[in-house]
This record gives sequence, C-alpha cells and structure tokens, in this order.
Amino acid sequence: MSTPVFRAPSRWMWGTLTMAAFLAGCGGGGDPMPAASLSGVAAVGAPIANGAIAVQCAGGTALNTTTSTTGAWQVSFAGQTLPCAVQVSGGSISGSANTTPYHSIAVSLGTVNVTPLTDLIVAQLAGAAPQTWFGSPVFTNINASAVETALSSIATGLGITSTLGSVNPITTAFKAEPGDAVDQLLEALKTALADTSKTHAELLSAAQTGSYSAFTGFGAAFSTAAQGGSTTPPPSGGSGSLTVEVSIAGAAATTVTVNGVPAPANQGEFCGGLSNDATFSGFSSNGGSMTINSCSFANNVGQVSATLTTTVPVQLSLPYSIKYTYNR
Repeated sequence: MSTPVFRAPSRWMWGTLTMAAFLAGCGGGGDPMPAASLSGVAAVGAPIANGAIAVQCAGGTALNTTTSTTGAWQVSFAGQTLPCAVQVSGGSISGSANTTPYHSIAVSLGTVNVTPLTDLIVAQLAGAAPQTWFGSPVFTNINASAVETALSSIATGLGITSTLGSVNPITTAFKAEPGDAVDQLLEALKTALADTSKTHAELLSAAQTGSYSAFTGFGAAFSTAAQGGSTTPPPSGGSGSLTVEVSIAGAAATTVTVNGVPAPANQGEFCGGLSNDATFSGFSSNGGSMTINSCSFANNVGQVSATLTTTVPVQLSLPYSIKYTYNR
C-alpha cells in the first residue's frame, strides 16, 4: 500500500471481523444469530430524541418504536416484506419540540437512517410530499436502483455530489454527534439552507418535481459549510490512535483501539487505502468475502458500510458498519 494508514488495522481486522461473523452465525456462548432488523439514526444534525418511529412495509403489519436520546432506533423485521417506508415524528431536538416529520425508505435489511436528506429521497421517489405518501405508501417500482437514481438526481440538482462523496444518507451508519462525517453533512445542510434563505419545505417541493432551478449556488454553500466544520488531521507520523467500532446487522459487535496510527489526509486516501487493503481480499482465501458498499471520511472519522459473505464455517451474509475514529 502507498500509505501506512491501514497497515496497523489490517493485521488485526481479519481476526476481529472473522470472529464476529463466526459468533453471529454459530452463536457465541449459546447466543442466537442476531434477528433480522431495520435500525438507524433519526437526526437533523442533532439527534431526534424520543421520536415516534413508524414503519410500513410492502407486506406485514405496521411496526412502531421510539428513538433513544441519541436518535437511535431498531425494529424486528419478522413477518415483513421489503421495501418499507419509515417515518419519525414528534420527539425533541436539542430540547425543543420537533414539529417536522421526516421519512426514509428501506429496500434492504440493516441501516435505515431518517434525516432531512432521506426525506428528500422519498420525495423524489414518490413525486409527492413524503408525509402525504406515507399515509398510504405505494411501493411499485421502488428498489435499490430507483433509490440510487433518486439520490443521484437530488445530488446533481443541488450541486452537492462531490461534497456527499460516497455517503449514502440512508445506509451509511453514523452517530448524531460532532466529529461524525454524516452528522457534519446534516449540519451543513441546515447551514446552507439558512445561507441561501431556503427552507426544508422548499427543498421537498423541488425534489417532488425534480426541478432545482431555484437552488442555484446551493452546492457552493453546502460545500463551504461542510468544510467549515473540519479539523486539522494529526501529523503523518506515527502519533495518534485509531478506534474502530464494528456493528453487525445493526448490533454493536466489538470496539478496538490501536495506538500509533496517523489519520489519513483526506477521503481519497482513507477510502483508497481501505479498498486496496489485503485484509478484505484475504477473505476469499478463507471461505468468504467482504464487499465495501460505501465509504466516507471527514473530521478524522471514517465510515464504512460493507457486506460480509462467508461459506465456512457457515454460509451467511451479514451487513457490517465500521466506524474509524482517529484521535490525536
């Protein structure tokens, strides 16, 4: 590899991920494999605490739960059929009542965040106000390809494609706290709206019609806001440490800290190093593979969404969320 950033993790990540997958598939200490579920974070930058989560799927009864103080939520997927629509309403944001419902769409199990960005995706997909559509959702032609196309249309129309990078607002796992890459994008969205004298309601209207002509210059404001929250990375020497948090199918699996690991200089270095790391290609010679679905890096925090597929000792496929936090 061209940088030392990922050599330290590569020596222990194989063992960490393989053991986690083995325990998930075979049961660690008699524990069953984690139940299929939908889970994520509801946030607008700050978390939506104690918000009411409602889930309606193409098949099955409605599901309901409440977000935690960090905006996290989870429901069991038993008896349901994808795709599913998700809504968060009520609750509070930084101590003030949340008066705006936000929506998201799930076309696969695992992480399903609910944020203003995912609300835009639903508006683009439905061609209608998300709250209206959620009252009687129609899932015809809603699939992974349609969701990707909707996100691409929004990003292109608003001029935020490069700033979003490889972040998928729906499936990229994050925490609604300072320093998190996705959280910074949500904060940037709020700042850009204020700087351009626009509202979320106006954004939704544009997404419904696919017409973003009124948002000229929004991309520049969004990019500036996103960069404004960044911090200077540690020097490229051996100082600093790296904390890696691994979640499997939405459930926390393990946390490991490695000393003497410098932060990458940018997202390209982080994601490039990760994609080329022999750790991931090494799965093929051990009866499995790790596919990287998305990768982002900002504020010394890297977020990776991946799928682990194994054939030995058991055959299974599990969604992984891996968070890399580089500390000075």
